[in-house]
Amino acid sequence: MLAAAGTARARAEPFLSVTRGAGAEGCPDAARLIARVEQLRGRPETGAIGAYAVSFTRGDDGFRASIRSGSGARELRDRGGSCAALEQATAVTLALLLDSDAREPPSQAPEADAGGETASGAPAMAAGAPATAAGAPAPSQASAAVPPARREPPGAGGGAREHEAPSPEGGATRLTLAAGAAGLFGVVRPFAPALSAEAGIGGARWRATIGALWLVPQTLRHGPGELRETLLGGAARVCFAAAGSEALRFDVCSGIHAGRLQVAASGYTRNDVAEEAWLAVPLELSLSRLSGPLGFDVGAAALLPLRRNDFSVDGVGVAYSSPPVGALVSLRGVGAWVL
Repeated sequence: MLAAAGTARARAEPFLSVTRGAGAEGCPDAARLIARVEQLRGRPETGAIGAYAVSFTRGDDGFRASIRSGSGARELRDRGGSCAALEQATAVTLALLLDSDAREPPSQAPEADAGGETASGAPAMAAGAPATAAGAPAPSQASAAVPPARREPPGAGGGAREHEAPSPEGGATRLTLAAGAAGLFGVVRPFAPALSAEAGIGGARWRATIGALWLVPQTLRHGPGELRETLLGGAARVCFAAAGSEALRFDVCSGIHAGRLQVAASGYTRNDVAEEAWLAVPLELSLSRLSGPLGFDVGAAALLPLRRNDFSVDGVGVAYSSPPVGALVSLRGVGAWVL
């Protein structure tokens, strides 16, 4: 009667315990994870053979879940910005392990704990001790010492193993909107500040964007008068990931910049307004973080002009002689939405 009562109490206890480290507070607690497992299995768990301990942590490379049981340890990880994908992957793994426990042969002896007792509180049988009933042939010592093979779900064998959690963000297609500041070097003067904005679409290893570039109006003193320069243009570029991970990656980009450059003269005998097309091909290196809903993009591009835009004033000379290669440096904040 005492052994039966001990079994009932053991089965009433939760089969799962959960700990959450710093930064992983958004991961599920034991109650939520048990509810997710029971939802996947379609029934509540009332007779788990073993206990499972799950530990959620967060590091520079994303979230990790360590699942420990009597059969060993397993580790799942996810580089996404939230714990949602890892929660689902952990629940699926636990459901598979519990289903495997339920399919074990009923004749298998319960596992002994460190104190030499089974889950029911009865003393554990020592390896090699007689395990036969009266009149039954005694099995060999080797067969008594080796328990039946435990059936594990695929990829859930004993020992520490590491798996990639199926992240909905890892290889998903994203829409992005970005805005920020930029600096133009060697286009209308040695340096001129600008503002940029762009919209794009991309995946784990690529992205394509279209955007606009607005030059803060510049005033250039030249001889007796001055020149006021403005530039409004658009840009299209394609980027491919050369290195890094989903959290922080290094891209190589190229495309086209096109715009209208306007110069208005004042303070001269004849004051005119001149306009010219501005065309340049960028060769850009970009460092970006686009794994979560908010990120950033830092880029440095060499601008190869398809035509030089040098303005001159009659009787005074060229106002600014642009170099053969310009540059564009930008820093943008990025918002991303997974499709």
